[in-house]
Amino acid sequence: MFGVSRLREMEQGPGFSPFRFLRRVVVLAFALIQLLLVARILLDLGVIPPEGTWGEAIIKWSDVLAAPVQGLGDSLFGGAGGLGLPLPGEGFNPVMIAALVGWSLVEGLVMRAVNKLAAV
Repeated sequence: MFGVSRLREMEQGPGFSPFRFLRRVVVLAFALIQLLLVARILLDLGVIPPEGTWGEAIIKWSDVLAAPVQGLGDSLFGGAGGLGLPLPGEGFNPVMIAALVGWSLVEGLVMRAVNKLAAV
């Protein structure tokens, strides 16, 4: 009945669109995740001080977000995924870069699924 272009034309009109809202929520959620991981990279490089409320919150939540990547490193390299990594604020941590790349890939997959759902 309606092609994809007709659906997009209807979506761009005025009023509430649940798929447009869902896209915005997904982008906002992943933007917050990526912002937190970038803040952790800046903290590790010494741009943001690790002491204080913000530093502790960044360390806590970025460790939670990087845990899947660190777990993958542990399983692939026989438990060596966490060995030799600096403490927060004491040097560059490559796990945070890997987590940033991983979450960006997940965002792409989720956005693709949302766009497919909107096209149905």
